[in-house]
Amino acid sequence: MLRNRKSVFLTLWLSYIVILIIPVSFSAVMYTRMESRLIGNASRSNLAMLEQVRQVADNHLMDIDQLVVQIATHPKLQTMWTIEESGKYIQYQEAVQALKNIRSGTGFVDDFFIHLRQQDVILTPSMKTDTNLYFNNLYMFPGMSMSRIRSELLGDYHFKTFWPVQQLKVDASMKNVILCAVSLPLGDERHIWGTLVMMIEDRQFFDLLKQIEWVNSGAMFILDEHDRVILSTSGGGRLPEGLREEWFRSGSGYKKDASDLISYTTGKSGWKYISVVPERVVLARVNDIKLWALVLLGLAVGAGTLAAYWMAYRSYSPIKDMMIALMKGKNAEKPAQLNEYEFIKTSIAQTLADSREAKEQLDEYIPVVRAYFLSRLLKGQAEPAALTKESLAFMGIRLPHEEVRVMLIELDESGELLRDGGEWDWALVRFLFNVSSEFIGESGYAAEMELNRLALLLSVPASGENLGELVDSLKRVVEERFQMKIAIGISSVRSGLREASRCYTEAASALDYRIIHGSDSVIYYEQIDRTGRGYYDYPMEIESQLINYMKSGARDDALRLLDELYETNMGSGAITPEMGKALFFDLLSTMLKVIHALKLGEEQLPSAVRDPAKFVAAGKSAEDMLGRLKSLCRAVCDSVLEAKSDQKDRLNENLKQYIADNLAHNGLSLTAIAGHFGMTPQYISGFFKKQNGVNLTDYITEIRIRHAKRLLAGSELSVLQVALQVGYATDIGFIRVFKKLEGITPGKYRETARQGGRLKNG
Repeated sequence: MLRNRKSVFLTLWLSYIVILIIPVSFSAVMYTRMESRLIGNASRSNLAMLEQVRQVADNHLMDIDQLVVQIATHPKLQTMWTIEESGKYIQYQEAVQALKNIRSGTGFVDDFFIHLRQQDVILTPSMKTDTNLYFNNLYMFPGMSMSRIRSELLGDYHFKTFWPVQQLKVDASMKNVILCAVSLPLGDERHIWGTLVMMIEDRQFFDLLKQIEWVNSGAMFILDEHDRVILSTSGGGRLPEGLREEWFRSGSGYKKDASDLISYTTGKSGWKYISVVPERVVLARVNDIKLWALVLLGLAVGAGTLAAYWMAYRSYSPIKDMMIALMKGKNAEKPAQLNEYEFIKTSIAQTLADSREAKEQLDEYIPVVRAYFLSRLLKGQAEPAALTKESLAFMGIRLPHEEVRVMLIELDESGELLRDGGEWDWALVRFLFNVSSEFIGESGYAAEMELNRLALLLSVPASGENLGELVDSLKRVVEERFQMKIAIGISSVRSGLREASRCYTEAASALDYRIIHGSDSVIYYEQIDRTGRGYYDYPMEIESQLINYMKSGARDDALRLLDELYETNMGSGAITPEMGKALFFDLLSTMLKVIHALKLGEEQLPSAVRDPAKFVAAGKSAEDMLGRLKSLCRAVCDSVLEAKSDQKDRLNENLKQYIADNLAHNGLSLTAIAGHFGMTPQYISGFFKKQNGVNLTDYITEIRIRHAKRLLAGSELSVLQVALQVGYATDIGFIRVFKKLEGITPGKYRETARQGGRLKNG
């Protein structure tokens, strides 16, 4: 016994050790690749930091561009060469003040000055001085002679030309600067009147490079767009031997060359930033990590072996306890020829063999097993071995006849009792389950299929006698007494329980025809026309006609067209339910196109149809879906008519207002009004006549004469002045029109109106 126990324990321990070896093996593989990965990670990290330096440097170079533009476009500086020498003292003073103001806004450029060629003077933010005095006494470049300064720095044409780091002596102190020169005016190579020279301390770039790891252990180089070394941490003016310039023309990246790791990137200005780090610097950390990895791997193996022993002991303890419990229960010792696993297996098998109590408990679950079996049987998922008499008897299934048929009952989801698919709805289905079970008695069984569907498996004689009475009674009781609307699909009669799944399929197919026969109808599979055509009649020209009707707001024509389409496709009943649904959704698609084209929002549609797809899909029969489509059509047409009415009223008011505002202009005419509103004269004339019942030109004449009558009666203006104020170029045309409409001349009308006024006052 002791030997067998140890063998099980040893087996467990060795199993855990094998599991431990798997990650250790992977760790060994990773260890061999660690060096290259760490070098790659170090290079990528170095490149990322170099990219940050590049971005900051690019921003500073953009600041230089802004400074150049600011100086080149400053009005006080642009006029320096246009004023005579005698009047330039004030001009110099203003220029120095302008440079001082500009200097206060820059931080990257340490200092700058402007050299005027014609006068040979230097302008700085603090003074104006002679060129020789400036370079010989104030700002001295020990590495550049005066002749070189005049020829290279101040003589040639420059467009943002940079010089490598130069030494600058200012007030007995030395500092290193990068020079940048720009000729003024900008872009004029033939007429150069001066040179802007900017000085940038190298510490500006060194402060950026300090962010990069290993900067003190390697070398950093900054090259301009011409691949000249502008600045380097090593102090040299050339790249080290072995670095090839074509490496740095590919944008950014990193390479390993001999004993160095090289990272490089290129900025927007064309400057290149290069980092050269000795490989030994990076590998120093790698070697430390490798050493620690070996130490940790050894510790992991040792600790893992101990942990495997402890886990094996823990796994063996329940087995030992179970074996002791079984031996106490059996009041016997474990046979020597059996190990622990075999002894436990034998004991459990003997216990299960004597399980009468378990059998009695199993009988309580027979209804659940039967319901599950019937559901699988009707869906065609039952195993053939489960259809034997013994299996059926075990589940309490006894069918008096060989022939079977399926009756599928569906609750109408739009009924008042159904709610939201929760427990209440399931309770209704279970209630219907109980009612149906009472009706069919011992001639069949009920099974819950879905949330609102119940299937009845009936064992009936081949003649199907009394089935009609059963269906009518069940439907009448459910609908009248319990106020639940149901649709019933009934399959044909088939022989054998193996055909139950086909009967269920037939009942489901019959139930699909409720879209044609109604949502509360009884449909027999034998009665449906399964030869219905596989298409529906909805030509493109009819769709275009329906779209035009809806866009124009012709509601009656659109509804009539929908009725004609319904009668053509659904009236004969020759279409399949699938094609019927496809037709209604095709019509819905047409209406959605119109809604999208008219840009109708949810707020412009009634609340019931704000979700058109959900609204139409909720229909349970063809008539119901047609009614929902017609409701949606009415809503769209009403919105179109309302929009058209508002638009016409606004246009009519705008026309009248425009006429009133321009009544005094003799150029006011139908053509002028049409041109103002961007429409044709024919449309404006017809629209105005339809809205107001009078021609537009007659309306203009009537308004002018009405206004003229007020002026004649209430003012001392002459007839010519009145004619001009109401839009007539001369009094001749005004008098002719006035006499034609009023029957008298304007003068006679004034006399009559004033006489009538005096009589009234008297």
